[in-house]
Amino acid sequence: MIKGIREAFRDLMRGNACQEALTHPEFFIQDPPSPSEEPCFPYLPPVRSRFDLQVINQAGRLIHLVKIDKCLFKAGDAARCDCALVTGDQAYFVEFKMTDTSATSAGNERYARASDCMRQLEASIKAFVAQGAIPPGSLVIAYACVGRTQQTPYPGADFLKLSASFRERFEGIPIRPRLVVSNTLNLS
Repeated sequence: MIKGIREAFRDLMRGNACQEALTHPEFFIQDPPSPSEEPCFPYLPPVRSRFDLQVINQAGRLIHLVKIDKCLFKAGDAARCDCALVTGDQAYFVEFKMTDTSATSAGNERYARASDCMRQLEASIKAFVAQGAIPPGSLVIAYACVGRTQQTPYPGADFLKLSASFRERFEGIPIRPRLVVSNTLNLS
């Protein structure tokens, strides 16, 4: 699948600046908070923030990190997710959201909601499909990383409603979208 992505976005890839190949058994992806103009980047343990995505790759598979926001697409295009991880014929789109301390009158942290990620995940996946980078019939997994360290899987009825809403956004598009709310991606 990475070959299709490279071909579809050849003019935007900036050589290899918007992608990175990784084979580490464990690594993390961080999206630098605003006002940074830097794209997301990988780093090795230990974890720096509960908002980062932990990637477990015990088999040492080749994983391509495609930096979407602030690299493939301009930083001002807020309608795109942060990055994608590509393994063989599988794509995982990732959107990071941090807490909002100004969201409550008492100044308490409000966890970002997974629903806050959906618009950017949808726009990025649709852009990749429109460019022919994702073959018809592909399972496309969208990760909403909202910094939670709570129970897995995401709580029942809320998740089912959110997941159904996410799938409906791709009605008539020949892919199989799946939403995951987690800060851990296990590829082993």
